[in-house]
Amino acid sequence: MARKALEEGLNEIRNNTIKLGELTKEAIIKSVESLKNRDIAMAEEVMGLEEKSDIINLEIDEDTLRITALQQPVAKDLRFISAMIKISDNFERICDLAEKIAHITIKYKEKKFLKPLIDIPRMALVITEMIDIDLEAIENNTSPSVDKLIEKDDLIDNLYIQIYNELISFMIRDPKKIDDATDLLFVARHLERIGDIAAKTGAQIVYMVEGKRVWIK
Repeated sequence: MARKALEEGLNEIRNNTIKLGELTKEAIIKSVESLKNRDIAMAEEVMGLEEKSDIINLEIDEDTLRITALQQPVAKDLRFISAMIKISDNFERICDLAEKIAHITIKYKEKKFLKPLIDIPRMALVITEMIDIDLEAIENNTSPSVDKLIEKDDLIDNLYIQIYNELISFMIRDPKKIDDATDLLFVARHLERIGDIAAKTGAQIVYMVEGKRVWIK
């Protein structure tokens, strides 16, 4: 009976973490879409999603503490609990970064872009693919493809470098555009950071499933 109660509690934590991951993915998509379309209402939706992520993350923290205190989890269960705490924190951090992009959308309400947004949406798309890999692994309790996550993270890094070089060129050619270029540079930097977090989440899942440390830069 005790083991059944423990497994039900662990499954609830897993489901809430997946729920948080799906919300995180939605926040990324909407933050970039809101910027691309200068959609203030959608940017405000992202801010609402960030608030929800805080609540779900707190619920996961409370559930893991309660289970640890009351259900006497064994070593593998403790690995799972530790991983879920870190992963839910990762997803919440990603939502924070998505919210920062939404705030930049609001700044761009009356502005024109220096150039069409092409690579920034590409970065967001690759990130959602990485989160899908993480979520599938969590749901199935299997190790994700670390090589695939690293490959996608490298693609995000390359896109960031490309955006960085383009925006620096704009700044050099026309100093009046420094503020606008800096805002877009922050967007790209936030997305690059999100890619790093999504990759490291995969490494945490590997540890959860296999008890093996995998290091992703």
